[in-house]
Amino acid sequence: MQEEMTGAARQPRCPICGGTTFEPGPRGRMALSGVLPRCAGCKSLERHRVARVMFDRLGPERFAGWSAIQFSPDPTVDPAWFGSFELSVYSAPGGIDIQIIDRSDCAYDYVGCSHVLEHVGDDRAALNELLRITAPRGFVYLNIPDPFAEEVTRDWGFPKPEKHGHWRVYGRDVTLRFDRYIPLQPVLAYRGTDPVTGEATGAFLLPRSAETYRWIVDRLGRDVELFSGPPLV
Repeated sequence: MQEEMTGAARQPRCPICGGTTFEPGPRGRMALSGVLPRCAGCKSLERHRVARVMFDRLGPERFAGWSAIQFSPDPTVDPAWFGSFELSVYSAPGGIDIQIIDRSDCAYDYVGCSHVLEHVGDDRAALNELLRITAPRGFVYLNIPDPFAEEVTRDWGFPKPEKHGHWRVYGRDVTLRFDRYIPLQPVLAYRGTDPVTGEATGAFLLPRSAETYRWIVDRLGRDVELFSGPPLV
């Protein structure tokens, strides 16, 4: 009986939907650890679950009454956390081009952009647009294919078909782009471990006020660091 309980305790569980059944990822991909990476329930992958753990630590109750927009479908956050939630899919009817966002300044408290920035030609314009529409009490959640996997960004200057339409693959030197494009904006880098596969990955948070900056740093502790820009204190 004790062995059965121990085995059950070790069963990986998705922190997004609570599922315990997993399947291969896109194009049959396995995790580097050899584990099935995609949740059969919510279809989350490593990056989604790492970010959900991060948001759980931040405390979703803070988002009650916040206005939110998410660029690209992403199970990381729960729309029910927010007072209002808008989803934009670029290729779908009504989808918004993040290089020219047709929304007013400070229109949203939460702006989520997951695996989109690498698909646009002018990432400088996109970053500034994402910040422009973010209200002072809020932040931008930015997720790009793991930039810590490569040292140097490869930018082709066009959407490469064999790279899923990516204009570029970011490397660790993405910090140089942040420094040039948004020099006054602090960029916080979070690093965590997926509870299902054990893979490490992360995301960037761009707080728009000193209060939000301190809240993020206090909640995430040593798992977050200032990656680019000045601290807000």
